[in-house]
Amino acid sequence: MSRSPIASFFAMTVPCSEVKRYCSFILNTYLKQITMNKKLYFVMLLTLAIPRLALAQNPINIDEYKVIDQSRFIITYEAMMTDDSLKPTKHNYDRLVLMVGDSISRCYSNTMHRYDSAFTVSERKGHDSYKNMSHFVADSGGVWVPDVYKYYGSERMTVMHRMGTVDRVPIYLYDEPLDLMDWKMSFGTKEILGYPCFKAECDFRGRHWTAWFTMQIPVKDGPWKFGGLPGLILEMEESRGHYAFRCIGIENQQKPMIWYDGPRFEDYQRCTRADVMKQEEDYHADFIGYIRMANPGIKIHIAKTDASGKYAGSEEAPEGYKKALPYNPVELE
Repeated sequence: MSRSPIASFFAMTVPCSEVKRYCSFILNTYLKQITMNKKLYFVMLLTLAIPRLALAQNPINIDEYKVIDQSRFIITYEAMMTDDSLKPTKHNYDRLVLMVGDSISRCYSNTMHRYDSAFTVSERKGHDSYKNMSHFVADSGGVWVPDVYKYYGSERMTVMHRMGTVDRVPIYLYDEPLDLMDWKMSFGTKEILGYPCFKAECDFRGRHWTAWFTMQIPVKDGPWKFGGLPGLILEMEESRGHYAFRCIGIENQQKPMIWYDGPRFEDYQRCTRADVMKQEEDYHADFIGYIRMANPGIKIHIAKTDASGKYAGSEEAPEGYKKALPYNPVELE
């Protein structure tokens, strides 16, 4: 089933409810034009702040999966992200779920899971209605993009990374070794959720991190790619305050751990981490050019505002028009 690039783009998260209604009004107006004129338009509201991690992603039909393990623990983290290093106090938030099994763990965005679930329900009903992520992330303004599967026995992890707002970009997969961090134990203890925790630090790909882990849960794992300490990591914080992960819940619960698979997942594309970083850099350096590249022939219209800041129509973006987005990736190198 084809998916409209317009709907995908307008699935960005806008934290202000008034702006969201304005965005929805513009979207509906142009969707009607598309239906009547059989033409493709793409409307961009340059007056909106577009969070790097809050853009629409390709939804997944989660009916198509295989069970790869059973969880022993389910750990929930609050993930804090800073899109723009020039605005270090402006944060976005998401919730990450870490499912720890006997041989595999999976860490994923709860927001993306809800989005995928709603999309799957809409497809069961024979239509494709859930393209707009703002319904799920309006309160937070953020989405943590990558899913990480850690395979304890083979000492590797697989990262599933969905790219920005365009449907014609595949879902990227790349592998890395486990235990990438060179940890240094530090003095210090504190209690998190009733668990005594110890302090460790590491430099990882351009950022300095402080971790707090508990040996009362003897799992060498943690949020995102983090792991390798003699216990579960309950808290991670980056030294500049741009990123942080804080545990907010731990459950002893058995649930199926799944890998999404099936005929629809031919869009998976094996690559390297460097490939994904290059795609992200290109997207943020000129996201209009990136959208044009992924959707040849698309017409991009730019919203205009009057002196008071109110919407004043739109105009077609000239060829070669560029627009950069703030780019502050969690991995700087």
